[in-house]
Amino acid sequence: MRSLSPDSRSLRARRRDDIRRLLLGAVAVAFLLAPATASAQKLYITNQGSASITVVDQQTFSVDTVIDLTKLGYTANAKPHHAIVEPDGSFWYATLIGDGRVLKFDSANHLVGEVKMETPGLLAIDPVHDSLYVGRSMTAVNPPRSLGVIKRSSFTMVEEQEIQIPRPHALVTTRDGKWVHVASLAENRFASLETATGRVTLTTLPGNVTRSMVQFAVTPDGSRLLVGGELSNTVMVFDLTRLPPFTPIAEFVVNGKPWDPVVSADSRHAYFSLFADSAVADVDLSTGKVVRTFTGGLAQPYDMILRTDGKYLFVVNQNLGAVKPGASAHDNMPGMANMPAMAPRTGWLSIINVATGKVEKTLPLGMGPTGMGAPGAR
Repeated sequence: MRSLSPDSRSLRARRRDDIRRLLLGAVAVAFLLAPATASAQKLYITNQGSASITVVDQQTFSVDTVIDLTKLGYTANAKPHHAIVEPDGSFWYATLIGDGRVLKFDSANHLVGEVKMETPGLLAIDPVHDSLYVGRSMTAVNPPRSLGVIKRSSFTMVEEQEIQIPRPHALVTTRDGKWVHVASLAENRFASLETATGRVTLTTLPGNVTRSMVQFAVTPDGSRLLVGGELSNTVMVFDLTRLPPFTPIAEFVVNGKPWDPVVSADSRHAYFSLFADSAVADVDLSTGKVVRTFTGGLAQPYDMILRTDGKYLFVVNQNLGAVKPGASAHDNMPGMANMPAMAPRTGWLSIINVATGKVEKTLPLGMGPTGMGAPGAR
């Protein structure tokens, strides 16, 4: 096979940029004239190993469309990682690890903006201010110790906020828009960024056991912050009515690598995807006890969203194979340098009836699905 010269590679990259500029220009007038209202019944799921995003209808439990990012001028190694949606569904955003981009789409799935950023990871919308916070992906050996801060309306990078912790991953904004919390996968520390001042306060967790905090959740009443430790097999609860630095008000055992949490509308129950056990735990937050475990139809569950009516859990399954004991599940993700060689496997979406705890339906996704966004989800 003939190899490309550096000049040829540069030309190919410029052509891809030209395609994206043409696409953005072609839809600019259309999205400005489009109504602000949009369907609030969609899920947007990133397939990190397939350079695609699957759009699912929450009511009909069917695939609405699949967005092929290569047709928008991005590479086959784009690695879409996470998605998040405006509360009214008018716009949604996705990160591309491989191509170093954060994308903005309108409700009709037209690409309307992009921002360059090194290894972008998880996303969090400020519910009060015009800010989108962007974390870092773990495909980089030593990702920058900073968050991207994007102005959502103009979709421009405002700054990269230093946060002082290595491998920043878990990311969430408080419901009053006053704080952004981001946790380290490598250390027992997380950073709290005060949005009004830019001041960063570090919290150091007690003990010597490495937690490896994957993702945060804030209870609907705004009073509690939850996070799972995939290496410690514990869940921690923090009191957000106090100022940081924090001390856990509770830490309890939830085995199986507790990964992504979502919280019931009454703030009494939290659901954690258990990556290693291919299950979902229903945790009573008042006692710290696992009251139910949902199994069947799951394979390395990753991101989760609770439908706004509380009736269904949507669970992304990576289906990548077993994780070695004591190892991080991040090592199995598509694009990781030390990911073991394996035959290609597609993932799927499991739709769990919360009342019965049973999977009612599964939908096929692409390779290595990771993040998922929906209007009203955090």
